Amino acid sequence: MRGLFPWEQPVHMTNYSASIETTGLGPNHGYCLDGDFVHLNADVSLAAADLADGCQWALQLWASADGFAGNALNGVKVAELSLQAVPGVFNVGACVAALPPAGCAPQVMALALVGQGADGAVVVRDLSVYPTPQSFFHPLMHGAVSCRLADGVAEIAIESIASPRAPDNLSGTLALEVWALDVPYAGGAWSGTPVASLVLGTLAGGSAWNDCQYSVPAVTANPAAALTVMLREWTPAGYLTRDYRNLTGSLAQAPATVEPAAKPVAKPAAKPAAKPAAGSAPVSVNQAGVDELAAVKGISQAVAAAIVAARPYASLDELVRAKGMGPKLLEKVGKLLKI
Repeated sequence: MRGLFPWEQPVHMTNYSASIETTGLGPNHGYCLDGDFVHLNADVSLAAADLADGCQWALQLWASADGFAGNALNGVKVAELSLQAVPGVFNVGACVAALPPAGCAPQVMALALVGQGADGAVVVRDLSVYPTPQSFFHPLMHGAVSCRLADGVAEIAIESIASPRAPDNLSGTLALEVWALDVPYAGGAWSGTPVASLVLGTLAGGSAWNDCQYSVPAVTANPAAALTVMLREWTPAGYLTRDYRNLTGSLAQAPATVEPAAKPVAKPAAKPAAKPAAGSAPVSVNQAGVDELAAVKGISQAVAAAIVAARPYASLDELVRAKGMGPKLLEKVGKLLKI
């Protein structure tokens, strides 16, 4: 069952019975994806004995390419809906933000009833797996994808970037990011160092960019890290990863293969535009390195590093996402910066 609700309906909880001895999901529950949001609904029972320890209760929608075993959670948490901790049997429904996994592989979906204690420990009290795999229609990268690093420049080549959505469905702002990760990316959260990034723009459904070639400034990263190219899209929840490619080889091997080709690319406007950081020419927050940003009067080395770590940016107003860059500092240095 996949219930439908009016757009952005607030959470409702209808009490059917206040006498219940078990905690779990009822027979009626479901989800319905709606763009960047998902409608969740479920019959939920909360026993009074399970509320004595002050747990915070929630419904969670999960997606996993590998499926689920028992009550074990794995994969990517797509959405969460907080519940009121009151005993009884309730019907709960609301529209919440959806954070789907990257990639186009069909996903097994499951709805979980979880409780989180004061110590942060999460206990899964019930989990229901849906029989029909879910496909997500994201902008994606087709064909060969490569990224070569040399002389502070990333040479990114992608055979095509396409959107499988309806023709009238314009994407959010798309961006490419290159990351040096601790482990190869698997579509969820990640840990690593940003290497390079650029903003691409929007793409209509049914359209594609072919033979994509980009030369962008790059930072030095751990040679042993896993190099990953991510295609990300701006949504109401910020940038979300829509597709990715884990590249073979290490960062240390890349410069030797591209050194002759990278030098001509580094000569045009990329470096000259960033040099006058302390002068009148604005510095690009999406392309300049840490040292170039730190040369801007009012921006410290730490703030410059935070700007690089949090990019890309669709507008200068988004710089407040970077640690240390508050509204007052942005107002002071904004005239010296550009996208």
